[in-house]
Amino acid sequence: MSQRKDAKNRRNYLVKCSCPHCSQHSEHSFSRVQKGAMLMCPHCSKIFHQDKNALAQPTL
Repeated sequence: MSQRKDAKNRRNYLVKCSCPHCSQHSEHSFSRVQKGAMLMCPHCSKIFHQDKNALAQPTL
């Protein structure tokens, strides 16, 4: 069971997403993006969905 917990924590990293309204990049949790949750742009404060198929690259 501990392996499963470790796997879940490893997937919780930040990914860069671009806002469809202002085209600025922001960092959001990988798990939130995968779930299709609503994301808020910190630059223009608009709420948007990130396309799951066009997932951004992880932040290093």
